[in-house]
Amino acid sequence: MVGETAVLTEDLPPGAVGKVELRGTTWSARNAGQTVLTKGHRARVERVDGLTLLIKPE
Repeated sequence: MVGETAVLTEDLPPGAVGKVELRGTTWSARNAGQTVLTKGHRARVERVDGLTLLIKPE
């Protein structure tokens, strides 16, 4: 899962938790980057913490 690309299903400010789609499943994800990730954009999975993906912009 780490290194894969997820698609944002909602806008996600830095540090916030929201939802992304990965492998056809909706996951909780935390924006570990410094910029807002917007709905429909792609982000890279940097780490998995329990059931939450830590993501950064691609």
